[in-house]
Amino acid sequence: MKTNRRDFLRIATASAVLPSLGILPSILHAATPTITDRYFVFAYFSGGWDALLALDPRDPDIFTPAAVSTTGIQPAYDRLRGLEDEDYLDNSTVDGMTFGPYIGDLADPIIGHANKLALIRGMTMEAVAHQVARRHVLTGIRPAGTAVRGSSVATLLAYLLGESEPIPNLVAGLSSFNIGHPLWASGLPASSIDDLYKALSPSETDLMENQRDALEAFFAKQAGQASTQLEKDIYGNRNIARALIESDLAGYFNVDSGDDEMLALRERFGVDSGTTGDGGYMALMAAQALTKGISRCVTIKAADGLDSHQGGAWEADHGPSMREGFNAISALATHLEDTPFGDEPGDNWLNHTTIMCFSEFGRGAELNANGGRDHNLINAMMMLGGGIKGGQVLGATTDLGMMASPMDLATGTVSPMGELVGNNHIARTLLHSIGIEEDVGDFRANPITALLEDA
Repeated sequence: MKTNRRDFLRIATASAVLPSLGILPSILHAATPTITDRYFVFAYFSGGWDALLALDPRDPDIFTPAAVSTTGIQPAYDRLRGLEDEDYLDNSTVDGMTFGPYIGDLADPIIGHANKLALIRGMTMEAVAHQVARRHVLTGIRPAGTAVRGSSVATLLAYLLGESEPIPNLVAGLSSFNIGHPLWASGLPASSIDDLYKALSPSETDLMENQRDALEAFFAKQAGQASTQLEKDIYGNRNIARALIESDLAGYFNVDSGDDEMLALRERFGVDSGTTGDGGYMALMAAQALTKGISRCVTIKAADGLDSHQGGAWEADHGPSMREGFNAISALATHLEDTPFGDEPGDNWLNHTTIMCFSEFGRGAELNANGGRDHNLINAMMMLGGGIKGGQVLGATTDLGMMASPMDLATGTVSPMGELVGNNHIARTLLHSIGIEEDVGDFRANPITALLEDA
């Protein structure tokens, strides 16, 4: 059953002052999406992933230890614990799409989604400090120091696509930003699915009726006297929070409920088998938020602990943590593909949901003195689902030091006449995917039309 937004708004507006729109960039008022049945999942792999281990591998028979001084590339797959030679490269069902050893279920020939994936290789991140780089990806605009200069892309998309869901923008495990957009488009923060369940649940201690009436009268009077935008937002937030609790959404996120549907979800998302780590819970949360009509955009932390400067952590933990995250995303894609969307026979949620997998930056092509890998500006991303032209690799890194190569944005091929692709190109592409041709986010970059199905 999908959540009824009309009932939610009725509760939120009863005796309330809703948050005002604030000061919006004028160009946003003229921007209307032509594709409105699109949803988004932003899946964050925390700490800076090693592209050689999954999204941008190299053949260790060519890039040997003896050749490192010439190539500047050191796959070092033989140092990874628990791997055999045949595990080093994963040749998918798509010609020319080869993965490293830790891509997990995403490239599995039976249950995987390689034909739906688009890999973007050879991206440039512009910063290698975690907070700055992470905020750069989330907003599509490089921060000034650590201060963001734009809203999260998820916030912008949620605003443009409208407030038809109770929680238009759900964010779990990382920060969200809103500069100049309505309060309802802000990311509702949750550290975990259990945290979200508790936040949406009524208090265990209920007030007596006369106490509740007195409090409501007090807050209504205070809201009526609010004179600043901050005060109006505070009271607006209170009414939205109350409306969310009274909308009875918590049950969708009670992973310990024991009912048949939740038990089946736990199995599908690998939360009991351990194949998906904490990312399995996050992916389950995203699936429920989307398919139950609760959210339009969901941002999750799919994997953690990737900041592997030391050899022990890189050899034993980095790859398996990535694999758990990719397994969680594969489970999410499978669930969305198996869940009918609307009334059109054969249509499904994956056709309408764009999934973007990212990390704040990449890691060096050579091992450092400690046997791990340090931060690096060169990175890769992966996208699949609604609006994305799958089964392709866009861009490339060079075979000398894994440097970024210019990309023709219309074809996705390497071209000296192309552009070095960054976070702003991705952000602009996501807007383009819903029919927004104006640069309403001030990203100052062209969209990668080769990435989109119907560009």
